[in-house]
Amino acid sequence: MCLIIHQPEELTTPVALLRSAAEYNPDGFGFMGFDASGKLRIERSPNADVELATRLAEEFAGRNCAFHFRRRTRGSSHAENLHPFKIAPGLYLMHNGTAKVEIRQAGRSDTWHLVNDYLAPFLSSRRKLIYDRAFRHILDAWLGPQNRIVFLDETEGRIELLHRADGFDWNGLWLSNTRWVDRSLLSLAGHDGVYRATEASFC
Repeated sequence: MCLIIHQPEELTTPVALLRSAAEYNPDGFGFMGFDASGKLRIERSPNADVELATRLAEEFAGRNCAFHFRRRTRGSSHAENLHPFKIAPGLYLMHNGTAKVEIRQAGRSDTWHLVNDYLAPFLSSRRKLIYDRAFRHILDAWLGPQNRIVFLDETEGRIELLHRADGFDWNGLWLSNTRWVDRSLLSLAGHDGVYRATEASFC
């Protein structure tokens, strides 16, 4: 599992939220967004780099962007499994969940296989399908609500959320889940089902 934070225009992501996301999801960090001139920016780190995330949050305050903190469930922690994933030139994806796809290459994550074996063949030459209602309905039905996806389309200057309703809106920000973050920061009662990185492991 992982945590995606989408920051729409006019908002800023608090440092406390970034620190908590890094603590609970220590296996990689990714960022995608548009700067003040509309230029695309992509960043990746093999660890949950709070300093980099904080600098980006300050630099992109009020800008449309997304942060990804990875908690490894499948695949190695190598660079090829870091988010965001490039689907096609100018088209990127962040994923939270576990996609039920065939794992044909050892060490590569389910998201890597989702992008390279399923989405890229369709979207490389048909990128506007991410806005097509029928295609999104098929993708919704196939992946299920437990898989949340954020697309970035450089050509259109847009960030699109799949399964937005299954995430969590907090002070204008969108979080893909509230399991892998300190829920006391979100003014949610209790901590049921929430574990720090040192308190849970995956086989």
